[in-house]
Amino acid sequence: MEQRTFQIEDQWNIVYYPEQPSGFSVLVIGDRSSFVDKDSSFWLQHPGRLRILEYLKQSGYTLFSSNFYGANWGSSKALALSLNLYMLFMKNEIVNRKIHVLAEGTGALLALKLMKEMGSQIRSVVLIDPILSLKVQLENEKDNKFFYKKWLSEAAAAHELDPTEMEKEIIDSHEQAFPHNIPVKVILVFGSFRKEQASFYRRIQRTRKAHLHLTYLLAEKRYKIPYLIQKFFKENEESL
Repeated sequence: MEQRTFQIEDQWNIVYYPEQPSGFSVLVIGDRSSFVDKDSSFWLQHPGRLRILEYLKQSGYTLFSSNFYGANWGSSKALALSLNLYMLFMKNEIVNRKIHVLAEGTGALLALKLMKEMGSQIRSVVLIDPILSLKVQLENEKDNKFFYKKWLSEAAAAHELDPTEMEKEIIDSHEQAFPHNIPVKVILVFGSFRKEQASFYRRIQRTRKAHLHLTYLLAEKRYKIPYLIQKFFKENEESL
């Protein structure tokens, strides 16, 4: 069995199985266009994401993911689903209870909340071209009024607020802090990572110091991403 799908409430979830399990697992949180349905997932259909899945499976990792309500922008209901998924996954699979997290794009917003909620249950985190700040994203989207309204409506729907409430909540919010006890690697691909987030990445690195690792890749070096992820995960498996 290469993978199985199941539902939690109305959301489809998926487990990807390796041929030779190592006992370690990875929660995958995709970008806003990512999906999981009854028969497939975005990560199975996209060649680049599939290479990551296959490389990690070949390295013995059991991976699991969810539809996470689509473009959730780090919503509280997506967080609740993530925690339920973790508990159900641990109940049904024979794996170490400390998980790795792999998140891309907007999925990093949910990963940040999970780090705060789960603490030491998370072994390490890898973020690919992440969006880490809704406030920075809001300021960037304002440059185009049409797309700003569309983006704000999407974020508001995800958080079950009206757009005016969502805008105020983002403006009044404080940036989420990275827990200092969880190793984090950020992989940034030139030409695809969010330039408006770049100064935020650097600010986080200054405050996190040794616990945050930034790696920049040229677009033609994207093929290195699976190896970089696996290497970082492996470095954080010395302690069970």
